[in-house]
Amino acid sequence: MPNYQAHLVGGALSFSIALVIAAPIYQPSVITAAEWFLFALAGSLFPDIDIKSKGQKYFYWMVFLLLILLATMKRFVPLAIISIVATIPLLTKHRGLLHRTWFIIGAPLLTWYIMASQFPKINQCLFLDMVFFIVGALSHLWLDMGWRKMLRI
Repeated sequence: MPNYQAHLVGGALSFSIALVIAAPIYQPSVITAAEWFLFALAGSLFPDIDIKSKGQKYFYWMVFLLLILLATMKRFVPLAIISIVATIPLLTKHRGLLHRTWFIIGAPLLTWYIMASQFPKINQCLFLDMVFFIVGALSHLWLDMGWRKMLRI
């Protein structure tokens, strides 16, 4: 089982591969590429938020800041949804739900859908952030389980 540094390296490597694919299409600025990099790193730590870990610490700090932002913007529906969803990791066992490929892909896409409905002007930006998050999270599963278990072959 790799430690969080190995997962960060896996997230950085998966980011690099995804950037090579996405850059000719989207031609990101340096700031956009840095944003995607942070999302890939966050994704690479995400599956371990169900245990006391660096990923859990960073995840709940991001959720906390997001909840404050949503409260100040009086966006109470997404605030409520995110509050409920943020408790799920506390109720699951390690290597359970958060280590399922369908969840790793579905949860960020659902998050994108909810956030895009509240902030339609940044729909594409949010979507690409979630794509890089998914790429980082899939690198975590690959490092933990390998391709066969990750894809349940």
